[in-house]
Amino acid sequence: MSSMDDKYKILISQFKPNDYEKSPYHALELKYNLEFSFIKLFNVECIDIKDYRNQKIDINKYFGIIFTSKIALDYFFSLLEQSRTTISNEMRYFCLTEQIALYLQKYMRYKKRKFFFGTGTPESVIENLKQFSNEKFILVSSSDGNESFANALRQHNINFDNLFVCKNVPVNISNINIKDYKMLAFFSPHGIESLFHNFPNYEQGDQVIAMCGEYTRKMAEEHNLKISVYSPTKEFPSLVHALDDFFAKQNNKQAKNIKNEEKIETDNDNTKTINTKKVKPDNTKNDNTKKSPKKTSKSAKPSITTSSKKISNSKSTTTKTKKSG
Repeated sequence: MSSMDDKYKILISQFKPNDYEKSPYHALELKYNLEFSFIKLFNVECIDIKDYRNQKIDINKYFGIIFTSKIALDYFFSLLEQSRTTISNEMRYFCLTEQIALYLQKYMRYKKRKFFFGTGTPESVIENLKQFSNEKFILVSSSDGNESFANALRQHNINFDNLFVCKNVPVNISNINIKDYKMLAFFSPHGIESLFHNFPNYEQGDQVIAMCGEYTRKMAEEHNLKISVYSPTKEFPSLVHALDDFFAKQNNKQAKNIKNEEKIETDNDNTKTINTKKVKPDNTKNDNTKKSPKKTSKSAKPSITTSSKKISNSKSTTTKTKKSG
């Protein structure tokens, strides 16, 4: 993708993976001569137990609990422990993805009839919630709210209340030069919020934006960011897959451009060769042009002809005179 001295620098707004040399990011670095910088743009912090209690939520009055992230799930159970709250065995759990549903096993035994999960979109979770249309649910989220998800629930007339268990705090990254990176990769709408918090006058320009998740994309669109790399899709289930495809296409495009440039150079060389082989201009044309007055003097010809006729006539007259004598 780039020369060895000019690596393609990418900011990844996540923590660096453990055992990095075995991670797919490291494989991409080697494959396309990239340089990843892992910089967390925000921290998720648990709210104080006092703030939790002030919400006056009785968990067991609800039919089910909705989780949209693992970290919110962790803080939820931490606050339950601090408040000495026990959840009813009849509680249902509705998760944004299967991964979150499986993660719940950290806190309880997995019971299939009580666990429901979607495919990463609000609509996929809502399909499960509609089975219990007369029930009320609780949405576990951060203090600044998961408005996109909450709005989707309202649009489908799902009866629910918010329970805030954590807050998103932007990390101060104003000391870095954000334009040093040719690409920025986001995994959460809070990452984009942190970008504009640290750089209020940020303009994308020719910087490439990559992202993961529907909510992240919506936040990017709200800030008029142009998205070049996106996941998950059917074709690219993770951002790593999407990045691999992006750089493969960039390499093909670059190779095609080089091939076209070489063809143009070859064509130019051939043109020069043809030009050097051309016959030099013939100077005889100029000579002919100079001599043409003599050649094309039509007025001189009749004069010569007339005079020759006179000579001829005088010769015949002389002959006749001799004969008569």
